[in-house]
Amino acid sequence: MKSNVRLWLLALLLTLGLVACGTTTDEPEAPADDQGTDVVEEEAGGEFPRTITDSLGNEVTIEEEPERVVSLIPSITETLFAIDKGDTVVGRTDFDNYPEEVQDIQSVGGMEFDVEQVLALEPDLVLSHGSGAHSSEGGLNQLREAGVTVVVVHDASSIDEVYDSIAMIGEATGADEQAATVISDMKEGFAALAEKAEAITDEERANVWVEVSPEPEIYTTGKGTFLDEMLTLINADNAAGDVEGWVQFSEEEAVAFQPDVIITTYGYYVEDPEKQVMARDGWQSVPAVENERVYDVHSDEVTRSGPRLVQGAEKLAELIYPDVFAE
Repeated sequence: MKSNVRLWLLALLLTLGLVACGTTTDEPEAPADDQGTDVVEEEAGGEFPRTITDSLGNEVTIEEEPERVVSLIPSITETLFAIDKGDTVVGRTDFDNYPEEVQDIQSVGGMEFDVEQVLALEPDLVLSHGSGAHSSEGGLNQLREAGVTVVVVHDASSIDEVYDSIAMIGEATGADEQAATVISDMKEGFAALAEKAEAITDEERANVWVEVSPEPEIYTTGKGTFLDEMLTLINADNAAGDVEGWVQFSEEEAVAFQPDVIITTYGYYVEDPEKQVMARDGWQSVPAVENERVYDVHSDEVTRSGPRLVQGAEKLAELIYPDVFAE
């Protein structure tokens, strides 16, 4: 039963788009100041009506600045609050958990939203997500047929693409300037980390093993994920950096990487994951276990395509290179 629960949770993360998959460069640089903000500059001033080309290629016209918004994925809800549009959110999903205020907002369901509940909230804008747009296509079409404006936000697979998604959400809600500020702050945060990371020599680079699902079905993060991109940004090596996306490994294969640091991301549903990893048979020779360098980080901060990715990268940096990044 525990095995099935773990697999369900991993599948849930992937379906919701809480875990980012795609392709990134092997050596991502600190994000440039002019990336990802074209959509913000194009519609500066917050004037309506405006037309947006969404993730599906649909040209969506928004007649007036939205006052009642339904968000169909946690990353969008989180972004709406970050750009000072939280007071417009009248509907969210069962999985929305940040900020705390979302618990007071009406839920419209989980992976499959309730069309009738959405319509009952009388939204003038529904924000869906590219990761689930096809599986929920029927429901979205029902909303469109009922006269509800629907915008499908990009499914970001890199940090630069997260900026584009935030900009699109800002454009759709009339919060262009606020979105631009959030993007700018994120870029500054990543740039500061990259600058500090320059002090880490090739000899000092840590070999890091990341677990997004525990044994016996151990899954790790490869290329094309936020975690891989953030590890590269802080001059750490992803032990599984040669694979693409989210891949299952056996315990023997994981041990063979001999990581210096082990990062887990499932502490929100597994009690004391660090202790469990340290107690595994056959792992005592792993440097990370020998030196008690096993740490859990909050999954949402390192896999959710929103503003808190900076905090996630900062947490990783402090855990992996405390002498360089810890204050």
